[in-house]
Amino acid sequence: MLAAKRYAEALIKLGQEEGKLEIFYEQLFKMFEIIKNNNEFNTIWFDLEMKRSEKKQRIKVFFGGDIDSYILNLLYLLIDKRREIILTYIPFYYKEIYDKIVGNVDVQVIVAHEIGSDVLNKISKWLLKKYGVKNPRFIVKVDKSIIGGIKLLFNNIEVDASIKGALDSMRKELVKIAIL
Repeated sequence: MLAAKRYAEALIKLGQEEGKLEIFYEQLFKMFEIIKNNNEFNTIWFDLEMKRSEKKQRIKVFFGGDIDSYILNLLYLLIDKRREIILTYIPFYYKEIYDKIVGNVDVQVIVAHEIGSDVLNKISKWLLKKYGVKNPRFIVKVDKSIIGGIKLLFNNIEVDASIKGALDSMRKELVKIAIL
């Protein structure tokens, strides 16, 4: 959704200028959780027949000062433009841009058995040295089918240091030899 991406880009720029990148990030995802879970907010937010001025007032009361003024102004702008629906998309575009700026990378770690934080710290150092990944966010999955070792997936990169991966490579090489 192009409009949501544009709003996210504008918020990123504003967040950088005002030193509020992190605050905007937190509040946008708080907003997303409210949309998912709060019927009172949704009744107000998605009522397209409510007068804009009334909706703005009710939104302001709903948050009661517990929201950054820039985010509140974003809500007002969305109300004025009758673009309430795109609020659900803005946090995800914001996150995408924010992660690039601060160097966050989601790293899927696939292992045969549970691993400790010491192993994750070593992986983190290796990722920084080898790929320049500054802030990995690890998502650890146990998959006994890899037999042993580790497999990493991030930024369209796959690093397969698993036993299953090694066996698969050996099998492919043997097939090539058998064909020759």
